Amino acid sequence: MKFSFLFLFIFSPIIYGEDFVEFDYEADIYYSNISAFIDLDTANEVADYSLVNEVDIYSDLLLQTFDPNIFLIEFAVHPMPLWGLHIRNKHLEQYDRYNAKSSNLIKSVTAGFDEPYSLSFFFGRMAVFKNKNSKNIGKNRAYIGYLVTLGDNSINDNLLYSNRWINLEFKLKGTREKEKQDLDWSFRVGYKINENEDFENTMYIGARRSSIDFDQSVYSLFYNSAFESMIEFSAKTLDLTKIELMIEKKFPVSGESKAVFGLGIGYLLNSNQKYSGDVERDGIDNHQFLFRPNFKF
Repeated sequence: MKFSFLFLFIFSPIIYGEDFVEFDYEADIYYSNISAFIDLDTANEVADYSLVNEVDIYSDLLLQTFDPNIFLIEFAVHPMPLWGLHIRNKHLEQYDRYNAKSSNLIKSVTAGFDEPYSLSFFFGRMAVFKNKNSKNIGKNRAYIGYLVTLGDNSINDNLLYSNRWINLEFKLKGTREKEKQDLDWSFRVGYKINENEDFENTMYIGARRSSIDFDQSVYSLFYNSAFESMIEFSAKTLDLTKIELMIEKKFPVSGESKAVFGLGIGYLLNSNQKYSGDVERDGIDNHQFLFRPNFKF
């Protein structure tokens, strides 16, 4: 599967032509990815939502849920969780130095990600936000549709476990970058199936919204902030398995680079219903404080 995925990324522009496949990437200390966009409707131009407000974007995409025009393949990695795995596995003594009462600082900055990497396939509707000053669309896109994500390992408490898993998800997401403003959102509902019986199969609903405005004060709560939330239930018993809440303050840096420093704090609850067997015996932190510094440029 890995070889065929790499083959697609390297040779699909040659096979299908540049207009059929488009590539993009994102570099972030928590979520980095490379994506291939495959146009399913080459006869029609992708809709431009540059003059559409945020609420109308959501409603218009919902009305076009069953009219797909894009197939997306994405490979993603989580650098900070991978670093947490490395420190605990290879430098346990150093890892333990960051223990503070019942918590651990390294765990605080790496918790909240259940896998080190993933491969995703999205099928649905896409619109774009065209930039008057550039022909490059980049990340200026909005989507709605069906997402299948899979992987072969899971993380708990900075320990890695063999677990082939698959997520089935319905998702509405987008990124809109203007000269002085950035807006990012994601709303999703899904079902996760685990091969490893020590991990409970779950249903979940999540939301995230981030807003940056370089013309607004760094103290503005509405324009330079982000929130993220997720609630998860056991698919078998409907018992609560996870709650995650995150609030992030954004600090735009003046200048042409559009650099933004972010500082997030949050709370993660993992119930005793989420894990069993070896994972449970290795230890579960039911209550976890989250601390996420980030930098975007």
